Amino acid sequence: MVLDTARALARRVGERNVVRLAVTGLRRCGKTVFTTAFIDDLLCAGQWPELLPFLDVAARGDLIAAETFAPEGDIPAFPYVESIGAIRGDPAGWPKATERLHGLRVSIRYRTRNRVARLLGSATRVLTVELVDYPGEWLLDLPLLAKSYTDWSRETLGMTRAMPRAVRFERWLTFLAGIDPGAPAVTATLDEAARLYASALRDCATSDTGLFLHQPARIVSPGTFAPDDPLLAVCPLPPAPSAAPGSFHAVMAERYAAYCEQVVAPFYRDHFRRFDAQIVLVDVLGALRHGQASFDDMRAAIGAVLQSFDYGRTGLRAWLEGARTERVLFAATKADHVSSNQHPNLRRLLEEVVVREGNRIRFRGVATKAIALSSVRCTEDVLGEVQGQTLSMVRGLPVGRTTQTALFPGEIPAHFPGPQDWRDGRFRFLDFLPAPVTGNRGLPHIGIDEAMDYLIGPRLG
Repeated sequence: MVLDTARALARRVGERNVVRLAVTGLRRCGKTVFTTAFIDDLLCAGQWPELLPFLDVAARGDLIAAETFAPEGDIPAFPYVESIGAIRGDPAGWPKATERLHGLRVSIRYRTRNRVARLLGSATRVLTVELVDYPGEWLLDLPLLAKSYTDWSRETLGMTRAMPRAVRFERWLTFLAGIDPGAPAVTATLDEAARLYASALRDCATSDTGLFLHQPARIVSPGTFAPDDPLLAVCPLPPAPSAAPGSFHAVMAERYAAYCEQVVAPFYRDHFRRFDAQIVLVDVLGALRHGQASFDDMRAAIGAVLQSFDYGRTGLRAWLEGARTERVLFAATKADHVSSNQHPNLRRLLEEVVVREGNRIRFRGVATKAIALSSVRCTEDVLGEVQGQTLSMVRGLPVGRTTQTALFPGEIPAHFPGPQDWRDGRFRFLDFLPAPVTGNRGLPHIGIDEAMDYLIGPRLG
């Protein structure tokens, strides 16, 4: 009787095994493609385990099958069918980017190696991965919850006055010069300042600037908010020697507080603090291609992301009331855009950024790791000659071209690039279209199995 009860309990515990995994990333990182490939490869790995050789449960032949289910609650379903249809289409193409929060559940049935579970007659278990896909810009907003309006304004004004932002914020900065922040506020003037700021911020986010750090994030990625929602009418102002109630500075500070309380806080209260693990995707190659200002902005954005996971006494743990993320994986995407001998340097370069910025969260017990990844491999390695030298090259279909091309995209430095690297224009990485995929054996990739093993592998014992 006791043994039967124990077996029933073991079966129920196995069926309730759940990991809540967040997928996010900085702009143009391939977040939607990663989520699509993650789902598709799990669905195929039960029949073709060789698809995921570095996911331990697949490598040992114990992954039986996977199945998708709609997300719980009122989260809209991730558009997996439409996204995989685009990648597998004729011609193959990239899916439309997801600009708001989506979810999908993937349940994985597998044979457990747990001796106690086997003894109790529960040789198979089910792990349910609750995938939540959300814009990475939202993650950049969390530090605002612990930052005063005055401090945020000072930092942001400094960025907008420096190139390459300065040229895009010129109209806003000129308008701002005519405002006395300590004078009694005029609503129409405040609204115009916020409008000009929002226009410049969206321009930085959507044009080919290579910039990553955009705050307030909902201005460029509003989700369910309308672009003209009054809650988003926020911009920095210069400090006022005496910001009396009703002054420009005081009223905009009130708007900033309302944005934090009514826009930023609900997302982190309802979703962020419930994630067990997160993957943050980063287009490191794009940052290198755009130059030093872009690379430095990427570093600043990753620093802001890492602040989100600082659960120490001086961080946001008390406010988050039990945030529980245990591990964060940073992935340098589009690794197939360079030859495979460059992948170790791509990983090390991102790792160096994460290590420099992330010491505090590792001290607080949040595990971090950096990898190089390609959600859908678009190229193949080939050898070719350049100026009499035999070099490792990649061959694929670059975006905007009609025929496959073999090219030498350049080399990745193992450490932060020096002044000479930026002057030489050595980073000439192109974007590629997906190669045609035949059959239904999953999508070719680089590193998705390594990402899976780090993020959900510990739950697949």
